[in-house]
Amino acid sequence: MKRSTVILLVLFVAAAVTSAKDWKNAVIIGVSQTKVTSPMMREPKIIMHYTVSTDNLTLFVDYTYHPPTKSDEPEQPGKNSPPSVPLGEPSKIAIEGHHAYFLDINGKEVKMEIKKKVKS
Repeated sequence: MKRSTVILLVLFVAAAVTSAKDWKNAVIIGVSQTKVTSPMMREPKIIMHYTVSTDNLTLFVDYTYHPPTKSDEPEQPGKNSPPSVPLGEPSKIAIEGHHAYFLDINGKEVKMEIKKKVKS
């Protein structure tokens, strides 16, 4: 019993260590959007394009969401509206594979898809 408890504890600690993100300083220096519609789509989607500058990289990242379909639907940043990210102000970003995690103005992680990386 003790041995299995120790093994589980080691696994939980290892999982916690590997999930820690490497946060770097970043600034969003540009924003644009594209509205995508099609007869085959049930509802349109909006793709937000962000240009993010770090110490050694310029990243082009996208965030996709579906705008509210009902007029009385509450705005939920990150679900049916773009995230509240600070434009032109210092923030934090973590890069993992093809995704970037950006901290919004409330400190919540926002997952974005990396489209392009350019070394500065």
